[in-house]
Amino acid sequence: MAEDIQYIKRQIKKEMNHLRDLYSKINRIEKKKETEKHRVKKLEQELMRKNPNIEIDWELLALVGTEPHNPPSQDKEVVRRIVAERHG
Repeated sequence: MAEDIQYIKRQIKKEMNHLRDLYSKINRIEKKKETEKHRVKKLEQELMRKNPNIEIDWELLALVGTEPHNPPSQDKEVVRRIVAERHG
């Protein structure tokens, strides 16, 4: 019986460590996300400062810089996929 309790305690400790690692990962992802939001906001402000009379297409702006680099031959495919995901 004491062995069973020790086993359960070890399992709990293992799971607690795993949860701590997952929380750390969540925090890193959230920080990265906030940093990205800040970068986009800064770029937006710079764009508006340089071109105060320009109207921004926010959907198009959201596509710029959000996709990993791909060969130009795949541009149409990437845009089609994104439009399909966002607009069904």
